[in-house]
Order: sequence, then structure tokens, then C-alpha cells
Amino acid sequence: MNEEYFYGRVSEEDRAKLAYLPTISELLEMANREYHDMPAIGDDNAKYTYGELYSRVAKRRFYLNSLGISKGGKVAVMSRNSLDSMELFLAITSAGYTMIMLPAQLDEKKLAGCVMKFSIEALFVSDEFKPLTEGLNTKVLPIGATAEEEAPMGEGIVKETIAAIYFTGGTTGAPKGVVLNHGSLMRGAHNACFRDERVFGHRYIAFLPFSHIYGSVAGFLTAVYTGSYVYTNADMKKAVGMIPYVKPTCLVLVPGLAEIILGLVSVKGKEFIDGLEEMLVGAAPVPPRIMKAYQDLGVRVLCGYGMTEGANLSSANYDSDKYPDSMGKIYPGQEYKFVNKELWIKGDNVMVGYYNDPEATAAVMEDGWLKTGDLVEEDENGYITIVGRIKNLIILGNGENVSPEEIEETFYKENFVKDCLVKEDKMNGEPVIAIEILPYGPEVEGLTPEEIQKKAEEVVAKVNATMPTFKRVTKVSVRDTDFARTGAMKIARNVQ
Repeated sequence: MNEEYFYGRVSEEDRAKLAYLPTISELLEMANREYHDMPAIGDDNAKYTYGELYSRVAKRRFYLNSLGISKGGKVAVMSRNSLDSMELFLAITSAGYTMIMLPAQLDEKKLAGCVMKFSIEALFVSDEFKPLTEGLNTKVLPIGATAEEEAPMGEGIVKETIAAIYFTGGTTGAPKGVVLNHGSLMRGAHNACFRDERVFGHRYIAFLPFSHIYGSVAGFLTAVYTGSYVYTNADMKKAVGMIPYVKPTCLVLVPGLAEIILGLVSVKGKEFIDGLEEMLVGAAPVPPRIMKAYQDLGVRVLCGYGMTEGANLSSANYDSDKYPDSMGKIYPGQEYKFVNKELWIKGDNVMVGYYNDPEATAAVMEDGWLKTGDLVEEDENGYITIVGRIKNLIILGNGENVSPEEIEETFYKENFVKDCLVKEDKMNGEPVIAIEILPYGPEVEGLTPEEIQKKAEEVVAKVNATMPTFKRVTKVSVRDTDFARTGAMKIARNVQ
């Protein structure tokens, strides 16, 4: 089903080159063989061909093997995007260990919790994050550590071999670890290869962190699959400024970053993105106005749908100009069905489960089917559209998942707040975090509605100052009547 929509976009010859490879080890062997002398990765100081990358990754494997890590043991990396982190990504997985790319937002306490929760046996860390590692009960190693000798691919690596653990829910609260095998990561990477025009030899800039499933699969593994070059820079602002010099032909972005680049184009002119052919924009809904703005600049915008539990990509839309609200069609190699309008998917892209959490796994998995939690409609041509979410998570334009309950808990510490409800809303067509506040009577006694509103905004500004940017409330309203409530007197979140 849908094979022609995807595979029909490339020639038979190219399709043969893009045969599904079930392990990262096979991906590396293919890339070394087919793209040996082509540029693979680089930054401001160095650039390596695929042949050189193959050798450098082999030396990393030798070093890893010298550490005495158990078979399939967890090896973590804490770094912003860099040549080192790309090499370690490939080395850890192709040596047969389990890779964990840690989010850069983790503080000392959460890092220690992750080391314990996931039984991390070795942690490669860049200088920036080394102060957070004091006292950790694991091997802490410099991110540049390598060997002079090369080691072969790990033995016995097959499609079902565990490759990586990714966090869900951003870095808030206690993270759940999504366990993915080689087959699922490679299916996600394979899916993102198919394009209408150029398939091979693109130039990318690695904007999205490799701790993000979208950044590491569509933004890196897919590039390796297609013999493309990936430029990286740890400084996001500097990386954006490098667009005119790197001249990327393809970018993998979240909508918020796509809009930032669009703003720079409006100031600097179309020359700022000269050479850019297409953008894969995902991890959050893409506003149609962003799609149209890029299309007017001659840049194709491809959007789609996926989740960490499904190894990044489950559907893609090659017709965003005609169906701007659709997530496109489901990729081949997956089964899908709708149960009470909820999308369920099944295939080798689906996760093994949540790490050491059988209850959470059972809640979203049934006979191999992944319950996505998304309410979806499909038209007569097979295009799917998300019409709602079962879960309460707010998904922002930058791809962050925000827990409304966590933000509410912070506001409950303020005397002004008797009760509150955090939810997603819209401002200028963009998703934002909004809050409705039911004030505590004594705090507002004798005040006019205008004065109450002003005080509410002051409270929100105060709390916002203590929160990461992506968790801050943008829209504030004050209630003069109580919330609708359940029988247990909890706020009825969906009945307001």
C-alpha cells in the first residue's frame, strides 16, 4: 500500500541503491563501498570523506572494546552536535553496544538519575558538560577518546539487536526510555530517503540534536544512506549563520527553526538560502503559511508524521501545497489501522518497548501494534490528518513536548492562584502555551477586572522567569467562575 507514492518517485536504478539495510553496520559498509571518496561529515575545522569516516569509526570501536563494556551495554554521549558525537553514534551502535544520546538540557541531578536508571557503563562527555559528571558511578571519558588501531564491526549484529535508547517527553520529569533496535532505526532512515527530485549527494546542516529522534535519523542516518554531506556546529546561532557558506541543499528542521530562517531571508534576501532545494519539517505541526512562504521561494517543504516510539517517520506528505493540513500517506512496510479513530501502526519501525517499564509498554502496545495516541482521519486518497490527541501533552513549534501538569504545579505555589489550567492555544496562528487562572479571593478583593488581569500577567511573568523558554506561558486569561470538575473534584481538562 502507498508504494507508488513513495518508491515511484525514484528510478529503478536508484531504488536498487536504496534497498532497506537492517543494521547500521551494513549501512557503514555500503557507504564506504559506494561513497568512499565523497565528503561525509565536517565542521569549521575538518572535513572527512566516507572512507575516512569508516576508518575513524573503526578506531572508535577499538577504543570502546578496550573499556570492558558488557555485551549490549549502554554507552552514553553528552555533547552538542559535533564530529565526535557523529562518530560515536556510529561506533557505539556498530560495535554492538546500546547508544544513549543525552539531552544537553540535563542538569547534574538528572544526569546522575539517568546513569542509574539506564545502567550506563560509559559516558563520553564534551568539556562543556564535564563539571556535571563529578562523582558519577560510571566511566567518564573525553568525547574525543579514540585508538590508533581499527576494530571490525561487532559480531552477531542483526536487525533485532538493540541499537539505542531515546528519551520521550523532552527532559521534563522522569524520562521514559524508548528502546529501538537496528531494524527500526534503519527503517526510519530508509523512509526519509525518498524524494521527488535529487536523492543522493545532498548537503545538510545538522541543526537538530542527535538526542532527538528526528535529528539523528532523518538528519544524519538518512544522509549517510544517500551519500550526503553533513556539516555540524555546536553553536546553533553560528550554524544558522553558516547557511550561505555551507549552501545546504536539504535541511531537517522543526517549524520554529524554519521560521527563524525565514525571518533571516526577509532581512538578507533569498541569497541567504541560495541552493536550498527542500526542507523536511516535522516534530510538530507545520503552519501552512510557513509552507507557502518557502514554496514561494522555490523551496519544497516536505512534512510528515512520526514519533520516537515509531523510529521517527510513519508518514510523509509530498503534496503540502495541495494538502497543507495533512501528514501525507503512511510509508510502505507498515500496517496501520484506526481504533476508535486512534492511529495504530505495526512494522519493523516500531519500538521494542519502554526500558524496564512493562506497564507503560503494555499501555501503548498490543500484539505488536503501537497505539499512537493520535486521533486521525484518512481521506479517500489515503492522506491522513491528525484531528486530536488523546494525551494531554502540548507539542510546541520547536518540537518540545510540554507537560501541562508540570507547569500548573509551579503556578500553584503562588498565593494569587486558587486553581489553574494550562493548555495549548493559538496566537497569530502559532501554537502557544496558555493558562486560565481562577484567582484566590483575598488576593483580588476590591480590584477591578482590569487590575485582576494585570496582576495575573505579573504572576505569569514572575513564574516564566524561573522556567526554560519552551515552557513559558504566552497567553493569560482570568476566570470569574469555577472550572468544570469531575466526580473526584478534579478539573475536567477537556470540558472547559
